[in-house]
Amino acid sequence: MAEFVKPSTEEVFEMIDAAVNYDSAAMKGKEGIYQFDLEGDDGGKYQIIIEEVGAKAIKGVEKDPQVTLTIDHNNFRELVAGSLNPTAAFMGGKLKIKGNMGLAFKLQTILNSFSF
Repeated sequence: MAEFVKPSTEEVFEMIDAAVNYDSAAMKGKEGIYQFDLEGDDGGKYQIIIEEVGAKAIKGVEKDPQVTLTIDHNNFRELVAGSLNPTAAFMGGKLKIKGNMGLAFKLQTILNSFSF
C-alpha cells in the first residue's frame, strides 16, 4: 500500500489558487488581502488576494494585507482540510489574527467552499 504524502505548503496554496480561480462567483463579497504567516519547517509568507477582477493565492507578499493570520504550517493544513475549526484554533491560541476580523470570518467561508 502506498504511503500518503502530505502536500507541501506551497502545493496547498497552488490548490487554493486553482480553487479560487475555478469558481470566481464564490469569491464575490469576500474581497480582501489575506496574509498567512506560516510557522515551522514548511512555513513562509503566503497571500490570498481576492479582488473584483479575480482572485489568486501566491507565495510571498505582493500587497499590504488587510488581515494577517499566524499559524503553524501543520495546523494550517488541518484548517484547510476542515479537521481544525478556525474558531477553536483561535480560542486555543493556535491561530493569531491581526487586522480586519470581519475578513478573517469571511475566510472561513472561503476555505469551506472547497475541500482538499
